[in-house]
Amino acid sequence: MTALNLSQPQNAPRTRHNMSHFTQRHAASSSGSMTTSSMLAATANRRTAMRRQRCCSVAAAGVIQRTGVDEPVPGGVSRTFAVDIGGASPAKVSLKYPKDTTAVCIESARPLGLVFAQRVRGVTTEIYVDEIVDGSNAAAAGARVGDVLRLTTAVFLVSAPVDVTTWLNPPAKRNVKAYYECDGKSFDNVMNAIASHSVEIDTPSGKQVVETVGMVFERQGAEEGAAKEVKSVQV
Repeated sequence: MTALNLSQPQNAPRTRHNMSHFTQRHAASSSGSMTTSSMLAATANRRTAMRRQRCCSVAAAGVIQRTGVDEPVPGGVSRTFAVDIGGASPAKVSLKYPKDTTAVCIESARPLGLVFAQRVRGVTTEIYVDEIVDGSNAAAAGARVGDVLRLTTAVFLVSAPVDVTTWLNPPAKRNVKAYYECDGKSFDNVMNAIASHSVEIDTPSGKQVVETVGMVFERQGAEEGAAKEVKSVQV
């Protein structure tokens, strides 16, 4: 399978339609016998049970690992990552990092329990972890408040190549594992990429449920400075 990094995830639910900013923030801090958080958890459990009742197998979204060493580039260093999206060999992705930052790779079960926000720092727009729900899957995986999201695994709807032998009977579109680079992308598109993990992928043996999300963060100790928050949503 070749590496896929498309401009926008396909067949993914619109996160902002499904998740109200105010409702989700309330879910992270509320308590009681029947809070928004518990209702969301119950819904997720029901969906998981329904998926398993359909006898679908389970697939990981893809393990992401650092490879090689830092390569000096103007204004920082280039760091390479191997993203396992189900092919014969992992896809190789290189991202530029400031010198005083650390690259962090995590793989978290869903739901993540993260609140992402977008801010403008100078001429750069970045999506970062604004809050982490206590005891959440992402917290256990190692995510921290302030981590900047650089890449996430995703699920894309793609078409197989059509040639002279198949144009009369073109192959059906398939949902496949992929990765999505977040630099320079809109907040909604990045949230859609994360939300796309709810879509089952197509394999020769049938449908597979994607239960984990792989992410690459940029972690830094510098002060936030004059950063303007633009949007925020929990996933």
